[in-house]
Amino acid sequence: MRVLLVNPLHPPSYWGLQHLMPFVGRRSLMAPLSLITVAAMLPDDWSIRLIDLEIEPLSDDDICSADVVMLSGMIIQRESLQAVLVRCRRLGVRTVVGGPYATAMPETLDSADHLVIGEGEDIVPELASDLEAGRARRIYREAEKPDITTSPIPRFDLLQHDAYHYLALQFSRGCPFLCEFCDITTLYGRRPRTKTAAQVVRELDAIRETGFRGSVMFVDDNFIGNRKRAAEVLPAIADWRSDTGAPLDFFTETSIDLAEHPELVKLMTQAGFYATFVGIETPSRESLRETGKVQNLKHDMVEQLESLRAAGMDIRGGFVLGFDSDGPQIFDEMIDFVQRAGVPYATVSLLVALPNTPLYGRMKREGRLRPDSVHGDFQAFSNIVTRMPTETLIEGYIRVLETLYEPAVFFDRCRIQLSTWVAAPGLDRTDLLSGLRVMWRSIQRLGLFGPYRREYWRFLVWVLRRHPSKFSLAVSQTCAGHHYITFTRDEHVPRLRADLARLLEMDAASREARIAI
Repeated sequence: MRVLLVNPLHPPSYWGLQHLMPFVGRRSLMAPLSLITVAAMLPDDWSIRLIDLEIEPLSDDDICSADVVMLSGMIIQRESLQAVLVRCRRLGVRTVVGGPYATAMPETLDSADHLVIGEGEDIVPELASDLEAGRARRIYREAEKPDITTSPIPRFDLLQHDAYHYLALQFSRGCPFLCEFCDITTLYGRRPRTKTAAQVVRELDAIRETGFRGSVMFVDDNFIGNRKRAAEVLPAIADWRSDTGAPLDFFTETSIDLAEHPELVKLMTQAGFYATFVGIETPSRESLRETGKVQNLKHDMVEQLESLRAAGMDIRGGFVLGFDSDGPQIFDEMIDFVQRAGVPYATVSLLVALPNTPLYGRMKREGRLRPDSVHGDFQAFSNIVTRMPTETLIEGYIRVLETLYEPAVFFDRCRIQLSTWVAAPGLDRTDLLSGLRVMWRSIQRLGLFGPYRREYWRFLVWVLRRHPSKFSLAVSQTCAGHHYITFTRDEHVPRLRADLARLLEMDAASREARIAI
């Protein structure tokens, strides 16, 4: 059987780092791990091809060359995914859709011939057998969470590896915490399931065999969700990295309580981990309690972040506005916190109720869901009726974004980060030629022709004087920062203003209609 795997497009976002790609010479941020994992679950004698719409177009001939087109995606990819389904239906080619979008919102996927709801390890082999026999059902649903020690090595050989800034690998699924707005526990459960150290090493070998050089993201939603297993796998990764000399380093996502376990931080940096994304969410203790983010209430979060950087672990941070406990003061508090914490890459979003989350259930019970705006984009309009007036929330959100990503303010955070981060030994395996290319592109695009040349050069001169050994990191910050600054100024804020204007116009029309009645 001939299978075409299709990865839908992501719309521009803070996470996509689209404006970073010209600096690093890559076409897309991260390879589609889910699809190449599914590929490894299919029969060996099937012909399998992957098209990632992030890096290449999909033609009608591509679709017609397949017996079945398989797609996976998150809710934020739904528009692109739905467009592919419409094309396949028009061309008469069978489709299968799985992944977080299909699992969370199967009722929106009438255009798909077959749906996989849940994780694939136990479902995909049965689906493949039924497809081959011509008896495939419309819906395949997981009976229970699979044992991921049975998960196969992803088909990294299907990738155009040099098109991606990062490759991806997964060690665990699930998270022990129950944050009200998060859908991880509804998708993957509260008991983190892990792969074995031998599995992880085999997957690292498969990545190395592609010839890829650079960073690999462990896409766990909480790498330390099972601290015992994490502590067991990290020495094996460190030994593999030492034995092979592979030009790879790693980053992941963890809860902030990693700072309470310095021995685990040390194991991570020894294994080649240099950064982690942390869901910080808000400086408001009332809002943290409201959303069930108990792990963020134990200690001073700024001190925790500083301790992680001092141990060699850099921080990317996620923040949220729009909790019921948020008052008008939250905007200044958010700006102040992000600056004091020294988190250059701070992704600030509006609160969104994702399907099947506790927040979604509460908003539905309270009649506070906006029926026309269920989405997975935390940077778009909130799909809930917030306690704070919408105009106040959006105007405050815009002010937070414009302030944090004003170039001088961004570089101030970079200075705090560079002053408090201590590089762990053996982490830097940067390809010299690649690093020089990035530096030249940074100087050319930002230093010579950029709209904030003065702030750029002031920052780099400061680095050369104060922290010359961290100059390559500083150059990387200028490139990534350009994405955040540009996306904020040219795309995100204009879209928010346009959406707000439309909403206010609709509200005014509704009020006039009520008056007329």
